[in-house]
Amino acid sequence: MSLVVRTGPQEYECSAGVLDALSERVKERGIQKVVIVHGTTSWKVAQPYLSAFLESEIEIELSAFNGECTYEEVERIAELAVQVEADAIIGVGGGKLLDTVKYSADKVQGIYSILIPTLASNCAPWTPLSVMYSADGVCLGYDFHKEQVGLLLIEPKLVLDSPVNYFIAGVADTLAKWYESDLILSQPEHQTDAFLMMARSAALHCRDNIVQHGQQAVADIQSQTLTPAFIQIVETIISISGLVGGLGDAYARTTVGHAVHDKLTVFPETHDYLHGEKVAYGVLVQLAVENKWSEIDQLFTFYNALNLPKSLADLKLSGLTADQVEQFAGKVVQDDAVVKSGYPATQNGLVQAIVELEDYIEKKTEKLRLRDEKWAILQSRKC
Repeated sequence: MSLVVRTGPQEYECSAGVLDALSERVKERGIQKVVIVHGTTSWKVAQPYLSAFLESEIEIELSAFNGECTYEEVERIAELAVQVEADAIIGVGGGKLLDTVKYSADKVQGIYSILIPTLASNCAPWTPLSVMYSADGVCLGYDFHKEQVGLLLIEPKLVLDSPVNYFIAGVADTLAKWYESDLILSQPEHQTDAFLMMARSAALHCRDNIVQHGQQAVADIQSQTLTPAFIQIVETIISISGLVGGLGDAYARTTVGHAVHDKLTVFPETHDYLHGEKVAYGVLVQLAVENKWSEIDQLFTFYNALNLPKSLADLKLSGLTADQVEQFAGKVVQDDAVVKSGYPATQNGLVQAIVELEDYIEKKTEKLRLRDEKWAILQSRKC
């Protein structure tokens, strides 16, 4: 398989106050009319940061996002941009909204794209692809775009005002970059390709940043304190993690972890869980496939601290039958990303990993509960 390198946006900046000069940046690109695609709650939070732009002489057409990145929504926004003769589409919101805007802009020749994330929940703002869903939230796969995003601007104070659970999901999704690419990129035949080596370095950077600063960044968003650690993790989630797949293509983009997420979306019980939360479980499944139980032990405490799902039971799927698990495993190993990456997964191996992981997590959780119970009794006696 050949390697196709797809890097990030044409221009990127992350800094406090970066949106204050949006009008000037738009004007210098010859843009006079824009369509702004926005969410609901996030739009109310974002508007104060965009007040100067909204009050400028730029013509603005507002359009609310429907909530899913579907082919129908992509077409609707593209048609709206053509209808109002917009020069650019601006996306203000989360990952699915930004994926939709990227795709819509890619469909209209000569139109510029500007992304303003309100969340740091995944690398969607960075990557030149869109993950597509059905109207009822089932993942259909992803499509690449012909062009990169024109301008990506991150206002860290805006992201700081986002829901904590979305940020935690972003932390988990970013941590997955290393674990999903490690087995493939560590193979000797991939150690001589400059871009694959850069992708591996970016993936390692993701893991190390998340492990060293992730919990502090979560504490920062909980206390609404803008710190260097928080900004570092925001950029790691959105930008550095986006570079992993951008530089490494199918060898580094996704394997079992994300494939597990994609196939979990067919179960309505999982629709309340965020992308990164389901990926977090998928990473543990992948480590179980690779028999890396010591790695699972290391992540167990980290997952507990951030309340990330570690088992099917945590995803409200403890009632799956053996046949359902087998069918699910079959779909995961047949996933295009898993097949293209060359990841050595088999249906039987995945079923065994899922079953063993369920048992392992249950026993480890019970052991932890008994330890905490014993500690509480000892403390009560001291009192």
